[in-house]
Amino acid sequence: MSNKTTYKKLSPVQKLVVVNQRLRHGDMSKVAKRTEFSPATVKNVIEGKTENDRVLNAAYDLTRGRKKNFQVIKDFSTKRPAESPVNS
Repeated sequence: MSNKTTYKKLSPVQKLVVVNQRLRHGDMSKVAKRTEFSPATVKNVIEGKTENDRVLNAAYDLTRGRKKNFQVIKDFSTKRPAESPVNS
């Protein structure tokens, strides 16, 4: 029996790109609580200054199912009705 994976493993740099495209407000503190690392350590990992697989994997797991930030903004702007002028 072979140990074949059915998905492509991402490199740390590829995971970092995915995380940074989908990171939302408050996510760094969530990752810090889950991994029990300081928020400063999490920030340095997310910014690519240091490497920590545990922090990076937690951040990736938190963000992988989300839309990219630019897609969220695009969807928000297209769904928003045009503002009508206020009559005085």
